[in-house]
Amino acid sequence: MTGPTKESKDRVQKYIEAHVPEMASVRPRVTTSNHGGKRTHRFTYRRALRSADEGTFQQVVHLTTDEDGKVLKVSVSR
Repeated sequence: MTGPTKESKDRVQKYIEAHVPEMASVRPRVTTSNHGGKRTHRFTYRRALRSADEGTFQQVVHLTTDEDGKVLKVSVSR
């Protein structure tokens, strides 16, 4: 399977910068799958962040797009 196009990646990057700016500098892991004849791309962003009590935790953002780069679903961990 082929991965997302450059235009799709650019669209996702703009979405991340606008909605989850702390993940803008993270390079995503991209997986491609085929559901019912339609190809989707899942971008996974992971980053260690500091909590208020000086601990650290992993924040994860999953963003799913269609072949054209349209954002279909986003989930963000706390």
